[in-house]
Amino acid sequence: MDPEWDPTQFFRPPRPPIPFVILVLNQPINERAFTAISDYASCVVCADGGANRYYDLMKDRAQEDTKLPSAIIGDLDSILPHVRQHYEERGVPILYDPDQDSTDFTKCLNYLRSNASRIVPATVAEPVPKAENGGGGRHRGLDVLILGGLGGRVDQAFSQIHHLYTTATDVSWSMGDLYLISEESISFVLHQGPNTIYTPGVNRPNCTTKLDMSSLYLEENIGIIPISGPAHITTHGLEWDVTNWRTEMGGQISTSNHIRADIVQVYSDRPVLFTMELAARFKVGVKQR
Repeated sequence: MDPEWDPTQFFRPPRPPIPFVILVLNQPINERAFTAISDYASCVVCADGGANRYYDLMKDRAQEDTKLPSAIIGDLDSILPHVRQHYEERGVPILYDPDQDSTDFTKCLNYLRSNASRIVPATVAEPVPKAENGGGGRHRGLDVLILGGLGGRVDQAFSQIHHLYTTATDVSWSMGDLYLISEESISFVLHQGPNTIYTPGVNRPNCTTKLDMSSLYLEENIGIIPISGPAHITTHGLEWDVTNWRTEMGGQISTSNHIRADIVQVYSDRPVLFTMELAARFKVGVKQR
């Protein structure tokens, strides 16, 4: 079955039809996006210093004793002593992995892959029927929503995109899809070949059907970035659709295009990064440290 993507399902009621986990990196947390997705997450995992970010957010909400991560994984060179002590005293597993050839992000993905059947034993690896509101249909298991993926240092942002790409192209990857949620966007890597992206609830200024604020999940802006070399793409459902269009760094790239349909289709002869702007209501309140 051709790849299908439904990135706003994690923000839309009712509960998403597929299981997912939240991975918190050591980057600013988009508070409103976290609030929208956290109630339905199977668990929260922190990558080393991401525990500091998560602790500060929960402390601000007076929930640091009740909203605990399921695990903290990494080489533990960034977690603050008082944060580590707090979670150790409350029985949170803090897993030391000294491997310097892998990032804390990779260590967390390896942990989730090894423990997926324990996290959601009834649903992982089972196919999910196509959702009535669009989306679903193709699924291998637990999705991973990465918070803080593109904030902070530029080299770390490129590292997160690198991990998205390597996981999306890894034939041995046995779980679901990875989505990076930053201060303003949700991003993921489209597979080679045809891809279908479901885009309900887009704030399209020229749309004849006006939606109230609570029904908006995306702004109209998207980008398609050729992260693995020159690619040829064909699109349907955008303001400026293209056919067999060559895109490459140093040449032409598709940025600031606009969604014009509830379903967008992209064919690419190579994996490409697809990034979508979150609705304004999810972009306010970014927790800085």
